[in-house]
Amino acid sequence: MQKQLKISATQRSKSWVVLLALFYCFNAQANDYTYGVSNNAAFFGNTWSMTPKYLGVNGIDGMEISGVIYQYTAVKDLDDDFTVTVQNERADGNGYIIKDTEDWSQKYGMTIRKAIGLPYTPLANFKTDGGSIATTGTGSVENASVVYLHRFNQCFDPQSSVNCSGYVTPLPPTPPKFDLYDALEDDSVTNATKETDKDLIDKDEDQKEKSDKDEKEDERLQVALSISQNALTLANSFTQSSMISAMNAATNLDAYYLAQIPSTVYRETLVLKDKGMKDNRRLFRSLAQDRQHDKMVEAQYQ
Repeated sequence: MQKQLKISATQRSKSWVVLLALFYCFNAQANDYTYGVSNNAAFFGNTWSMTPKYLGVNGIDGMEISGVIYQYTAVKDLDDDFTVTVQNERADGNGYIIKDTEDWSQKYGMTIRKAIGLPYTPLANFKTDGGSIATTGTGSVENASVVYLHRFNQCFDPQSSVNCSGYVTPLPPTPPKFDLYDALEDDSVTNATKETDKDLIDKDEDQKEKSDKDEKEDERLQVALSISQNALTLANSFTQSSMISAMNAATNLDAYYLAQIPSTVYRETLVLKDKGMKDNRRLFRSLAQDRQHDKMVEAQYQ
């Protein structure tokens, strides 16, 4: 019959003393740290991930593990060989950060709780998927619980809070630079505001009046030329009309309309005699040859 032993009150007291000693181990910069205990890493099985979301910790940067407390129940027969190892692999692959083995061979199974202290070790040194409870032999592990003691350096980045040692007050943002526009240095503005010479204005006005006068004279000249040209055109039209009328009066076409052509019969006087036409034998031979050639060609396709 399988027997299970219970941990004595003295053993429980020793375990929690170690836990409290690890939890309240402060250094000179204790004010920069917050301390806590992770979730049960073995809640979903005997392998787990060392990630902030899985452990319920703040983050990887600034997070350090100071120990582990694990508990499980070994179920086995007295004569069976059985070992249980709680372990965490290193991120660089060089061994283990935590590796604690209990040999249950030729022993009764029981519930065990242990606390293992560590120097403060960054969470980044733990392999992400390297946490596990490994077993050998015949037996099983039930009701496993693995929790990590940790501290979080909230001033891992000194700029995260003004209360962190090493915090540097950031410089105010540099104001944007603008190119200032000085109207007094603009050539266009200078020319527009330059003092005006009155004589130049009078000269410009005189030139403008002269130009307007010349333009009007040109318009009058163009009108006069167009009138004279129209008069010549009309005169030419009248002259041509009178010439055509005179030509029509001089030409009498009635004589042509009254002329009569006599109805005389013109008889053919040329007579062609039929002397006969001989057959062209050479042509017949050529046609016969052509017919024979056509038959030979058609025979090829039959």
